[in-house]
Amino acid sequence: MDYLFDMPTDFKVYKIKRDKSSGSQPAHTHPYYEIFYLINGDCTFFIDHNIYKLNRGDLIIVPQGELHKSSFPQHGSSERYVLCFKESNLKWLNDIVGPDFVKESLSTGVISIPDKRRDYVEALMNKMIFENEGQDILSPAFIRTGLIELVLFIIRCRRYEENVIKELDVDNQLMQQIATYIYENYDKKLSLEDMSDKFHISRSYLSKKFKAVTGFGFKEYIVNVRIKNACRLLLETNKSITDIAFECGFNDSNYFGDAFRHVKGVSPNKYRKNKEAI
Repeated sequence: MDYLFDMPTDFKVYKIKRDKSSGSQPAHTHPYYEIFYLINGDCTFFIDHNIYKLNRGDLIIVPQGELHKSSFPQHGSSERYVLCFKESNLKWLNDIVGPDFVKESLSTGVISIPDKRRDYVEALMNKMIFENEGQDILSPAFIRTGLIELVLFIIRCRRYEENVIKELDVDNQLMQQIATYIYENYDKKLSLEDMSDKFHISRSYLSKKFKAVTGFGFKEYIVNVRIKNACRLLLETNKSITDIAFECGFNDSNYFGDAFRHVKGVSPNKYRKNKEAI
């Protein structure tokens, strides 16, 4: 289920502990930024068509509208901060350094926070959690300044620090290539058989390995990528829902409607009508 209507405010922050019995996060998109910081443990983070292996101290930026999913090992525990905020929180920063600079700096990416700076990042997160509980009338101001400070730190790390940008998961390059192909060719016919022939692997291996590496079933990923692009067309064009369905690779508009409701929780028509809430 999509998180479209799950954030009525413009800011939320959590500290989440995961034990052995906890499941992985479902795939989703949302109309706000997310900062995911792994305090301890391990995690595979799949965003759009990129696979990252996260470890202690890794921070990933999830821009608005990006399809993503986190998966955790069946054994072991982990702890993470998840911070969500709408673009309106960045107005002050946009006015100072420019919105293009901020947007580029907050594009998808993983930063390995240096050991000596982790206490600083975690203290900022804890401060925002404390103020988010509503201490007094000054709490919103403390939250806003804490968020801006964190975003400034992230921008400085990405632009001016060396050896902090984490690379893609090099151990799963083939699955990375397959996910990228699907992401760039979502409007075409994409079957398990066609992909196994194209990449010279068996269908059973592709199906099992893709699920293990990305956290998505093969068909599930295709549907989610198509729905992501359908959302863009619903909001940015006046094309009919039927035309959008076919343009995004669905050969049946009724199936498109069912798939859209399953992923987003609302019909395509209702999603379009709620444009102002997104």
